[in-house]
Amino acid sequence: MSVPLKPVLSAQNVTLRDARPSDAEARLELGRNPEIERCFGLDPSLLRELTIEHARDWVAGIAANPMEFVITVDGTLVGATRLHSLVAADRRASFAIGIISAAHLGRGHGTTAGRLLLSHGFDTLGLHRIGCRVLAFNARAIASYRKLGFVEEGREREAAQIGDEWHDDVMMGLLARDFEAGT
Repeated sequence: MSVPLKPVLSAQNVTLRDARPSDAEARLELGRNPEIERCFGLDPSLLRELTIEHARDWVAGIAANPMEFVITVDGTLVGATRLHSLVAADRRASFAIGIISAAHLGRGHGTTAGRLLLSHGFDTLGLHRIGCRVLAFNARAIASYRKLGFVEEGREREAAQIGDEWHDDVMMGLLARDFEAGT
């Protein structure tokens, strides 16, 4: 299985595209929201101020991965999404998404972006299965993944430590046939 050049994927006012050097300034302006970072498994008490160097590294990391995209809404950077851990022999990968703009949370943009990337994974890349893991307290993400057709397949108890607290990871999966039936 070969990965094609990174396309531009769009639906409604949401676009997935490759990262550009100018995205570093937009990323820097978004800064770090402690609650959003906590949902990514980071300890908010340990966060340092986001610098332009960190923002440039974020952009470079996205640009270097053929299956990772920035998410824009009406041209404004709001996050990133990717397929990773590709196992070509099994036609499976893992899914991750992060809306880093607090102003764009809870408005359906992550679900739209997820649908675009999953369609790319199943329809263009020919994947059979896409899985994800999410911290059990992240109800907003779990609801979005369920809207996309993911089902809970299991739970890893106390798999993530954030500060002094342990949290479960919920393992979710989606098969191509279930995604097609739900679209």
